[in-house]
Amino acid sequence: MPLLDVGYRQWEGNRTPRWTRALVLATTGIHLVWKGTWLKRVLMFMAIPALIAGIFVATFEQTIDRSGPREMLRALNQNPQSRSIAARAGVDLSEAAADPEAYRHFTWSYILFSLSRYPQAFGMIVVLGLVAPRLISYDLRSRGYLLYLSRPLTPGEYVFGKSMVLFFLLFMMSAVPALLIYVAGLFLSTDSTAIAQTWDIPLRILLASLVLMIPTSAVALAFSAMTQESRYAGFAWFAMWVVGGVTFYSLWGATQIGQEIRRPRRRGPDIEAFNAINSWSSYKLFSPYETLGYLQQQIFGLTVKDDWTWAPWILAIIASIVGYGFAYWRVSRVLKA
Repeated sequence: MPLLDVGYRQWEGNRTPRWTRALVLATTGIHLVWKGTWLKRVLMFMAIPALIAGIFVATFEQTIDRSGPREMLRALNQNPQSRSIAARAGVDLSEAAADPEAYRHFTWSYILFSLSRYPQAFGMIVVLGLVAPRLISYDLRSRGYLLYLSRPLTPGEYVFGKSMVLFFLLFMMSAVPALLIYVAGLFLSTDSTAIAQTWDIPLRILLASLVLMIPTSAVALAFSAMTQESRYAGFAWFAMWVVGGVTFYSLWGATQIGQEIRRPRRRGPDIEAFNAINSWSSYKLFSPYETLGYLQQQIFGLTVKDDWTWAPWILAIIASIVGYGFAYWRVSRVLKA
């Protein structure tokens, strides 16, 4: 054998179990990402909305025998959007204000859904847009994947290890704060039946987090694998959300203008407009943000009055399969080149 032969040879070291090999790649990626101070600052900033949501749950439980929850539900009843979501969940906010304890499940679900729908979803877009573009594209540019795959690691395990980095970040942003709020609500509740009324909420939190994590991570990794320049992948990621949102609101706005012309003008906020934007519409398929938001509404039980639709679930499954499949194909193709 030549002295300077650097070709591949049979691995002679100790092998770890196959199901743990991707964890090594994931822990390395998490360690590298966690070094940046900006990520810690973003996560600390994301803790503020979670703290506010926790205060709402704590206030509801600590003052349930007084006027606090009643005033909170009456305030929600004054908001047409909140009244629209409550009606689609089969809840009359005026009745809930009279007996808040009977509507504990809805109140907790609505607070946790609002946390997941707005601050956590926007935080997810920012964090993945800053972390995900470098995960595969940087390895493709520096040929770092050769270092990983020279060991007994398959392209599928490589992609899964990279996706676990994103899973960890999203789980820390979405599931952990919501679960902590739920546990804190149980400890602060003065009602011994609170756990019996809300036992399914942790399961809904985990499922809503999975719906947020799996398709978004798949699309982010696909963008990262598409190019060797991470800035292009980052631009494509943010452009997808912006263009999708603009397309949805343009189509929805044009429809609302047409309906507004045909019906008489009314004073004050029109609840029908909020019903239209919160209910399912095929226009939402153009917007990943609206599609994921409606899936989370279904998971938290806030759409029981709507006709069930499989369209957002099918789109999320297709995006996941295509995203992970493309990343796998790209890594395998580079190795064969």
